[in-house]
Amino acid sequence: KALQKFKTNQQHFFCQATPGAGKTVLAATVASRLLNEGLVDLVLCFSPSLTVSDGIKRTFSQILNCTFNGGLGSIGQSLTYQSIQFLNDDFWKTLRNHRVFVVFDEIH
Repeated sequence: KALQKFKTNQQHFFCQATPGAGKTVLAATVASRLLNEGLVDLVLCFSPSLTVSDGIKRTFSQILNCTFNGGLGSIGQSLTYQSIQFLNDDFWKTLRNHRVFVVFDEIH
């Protein structure tokens, strides 16, 4: 359903489920499909804590088969909301020049 919404130019998708239901796996799978179909270039995930961010990084690394650390050769990274204020201008310039799939975890 998320992919169909994206393909029909509805770029926002909300998924609410209980803890452990597989929301991160769903997001990583959607990201993988969007990347494989050439619909996005990069993936960014934002979450409220380092613990959650590290879990997202592990899941996305496994499903996307990459380090997912934002470094050379990576197609994305997992960051905390708190880190946004420390991102430099080069980071934001990169986002302006690419199609980015963004996942916001626990954005309440």
